[in-house]
Amino acid sequence: MVNMVPTEERNTIPKLIMYNHKRWGCQTAMCMKKFGIWQRYSWQDYYEKVKYFSLGLVRLGLEPGDVVCIIGDNEPEWFWGEFATQAAGGIATGMFVDSTPSEVKYIAAHSGAKFAVVNDQEQTDKFLEIKDELPALKRIIYWDPKGMKNYDDPILISFTEVMRLGKAYEETAPDLFEQNVKKQPGDTIAFIYYTSGTTDLPKGAILTHQALINTALKFISRYPLNENDDLISNFPAAWIGDSFSATIPHLLTGAKLNFPEEPETIAEDIREVGPNLVTYGPRQWESLVSDIQAKMTRATPLKRFVYNLSLPIGYKTADSKFQGKSLSLSSRAAHRIAHLVLFKPLKDRLGLSKVRFAVTGGSMLSPDTFRLIHAIGIDLRENYVSTEAGFISSHSRKETKFESVGRPVLNTEVRITKKGELLVRSNSMFSGYHEDPAKTAATLVNGWCHTGDAINIDEEGHLIFMDRLEHMAELSSGIKYAPQYIESRLRFSTYIKSALVIGGKNRGFVSAILNIDPAILAKWAEHNRLVYATIADLSQKKEVANLIQKDLAQVNSYLPEPARVRKFVLFPKEFDPDEAELTRTRELRRTFIEKRYRELINTIYSGGSEIKVEAPVIYRDGRKGMVTTSIIVRTVSDGLIENG
Repeated sequence: MVNMVPTEERNTIPKLIMYNHKRWGCQTAMCMKKFGIWQRYSWQDYYEKVKYFSLGLVRLGLEPGDVVCIIGDNEPEWFWGEFATQAAGGIATGMFVDSTPSEVKYIAAHSGAKFAVVNDQEQTDKFLEIKDELPALKRIIYWDPKGMKNYDDPILISFTEVMRLGKAYEETAPDLFEQNVKKQPGDTIAFIYYTSGTTDLPKGAILTHQALINTALKFISRYPLNENDDLISNFPAAWIGDSFSATIPHLLTGAKLNFPEEPETIAEDIREVGPNLVTYGPRQWESLVSDIQAKMTRATPLKRFVYNLSLPIGYKTADSKFQGKSLSLSSRAAHRIAHLVLFKPLKDRLGLSKVRFAVTGGSMLSPDTFRLIHAIGIDLRENYVSTEAGFISSHSRKETKFESVGRPVLNTEVRITKKGELLVRSNSMFSGYHEDPAKTAATLVNGWCHTGDAINIDEEGHLIFMDRLEHMAELSSGIKYAPQYIESRLRFSTYIKSALVIGGKNRGFVSAILNIDPAILAKWAEHNRLVYATIADLSQKKEVANLIQKDLAQVNSYLPEPARVRKFVLFPKEFDPDEAELTRTRELRRTFIEKRYRELINTIYSGGSEIKVEAPVIYRDGRKGMVTTSIIVRTVSDGLIENG
């Protein structure tokens, strides 16, 4: 168990690295899969990479308080660059790997970044395109040299060359690195995390070393880890979720941090690692469940029989655990058989056979997904965290309630205002927004952080997340409804990839814009011999609408009658972050989408039955195009779908 009160020797991230180097030396700290082979890095390797890269940055002119922005895939160099910056007294900030040049420019300019540490040629090109608009930028440092041979811009330098400079610099300043690390107090700024920007431009939340460490300490108080455990780095490193659930717990406990080779190989890589703790976002868990269900529809009759026979046994066991009830001897025996024939091989196939703790957080997870994951024997727990307020609450052992986000964690006070907003006070809160005193003053009031979230607290002290306060909606009848809750239930459907729920004070009913899952529905259409020309054509088929109707009816059954979805459309394309419809963490930008597709929404509420919609598309090579199609407005009836 980790000492929950960090000493002076361990109150910053670089100090933790120095401490671990002394404690574990040659023991493996990180593993990165390259070319199909797991490369291992000891704490000694780790320490030296951070040390020499930090000294190299100092040699190039990095001063305390300077900002270094980092963009790239989750690989060891990303974190060595971050920790090396912090060791020199600098401040790191991250960018999502699929950020456009304009998004990169905004964060680099707003943060005043003097150095950029980038992954590869693609990320280098983004900075070269905008470097003349970033006068503060001194150097672009790349760690993957592939494709960089003919680049000769003097602003460029390789990660390896910076380390070489640092190693040479040590000869003239032999104790500089250690001095830089030791002199920093815990309240030194460590990172500026840029929020998703769902309603406005991204805001830069300032986090100190101590705030980040306290957040991670709360996490491992609920999920105890040690140096023999394995973790997976699968959240974007630019998001604070990676920090509190993987990176800093790894530094605090010595647990190995593993990096998959490619996003496409993550499932197989996780299976090889066999992590003891996994943290997935709601969309990942929901995708995993949808994948299981889709594969069962195409499985052999025997496999479907075993699945359909075993799953109810799993549900019964999970429900008994939720209710604190004991199973009968016969039920325990049945579950043991179901475990051997289905749950154990299924967990192994998912790479979750060794998992002690499974975690979700970031937004609401469908209760149906939650229940199914527990049914196959995985102890999934909900976490509630925010960039500004830190780690707020989570389920603890034997206190899992899938309608809640758990109880408040250690050293965290909560309060609900008359408007239903959650206020938080703790030792892991942010220090304010970079260059934005007005928004800082509105968020941090008398020591309390205003989360902007609508929360209820039940009689057992569990927090019930409803939605963002600004997104809690009210119909013209005065009926309240929670769009995120309805959307999370809709996403449980095998055939629905994402959903946007619409309503408002000037509207009398709830409607929805649904994105179909093209890959799964294409296979369904093939199996059912449904002829179609394009995915847009498939999305408007009555047979597909009738299929979706069944899932809509199920979701409506959970809702009060006045708050049920009455009309919906099947949108011919997915919402896309490159078109600003989603944030880089895949959250809906509601206001933007409603404005972009205003005519479609007006048609839904004016009684129209069909409308031609032109949807802009930005291709991966930067080209822009339009998708034009006729979209049918569907009415949810007690039977099949009706048009209009």
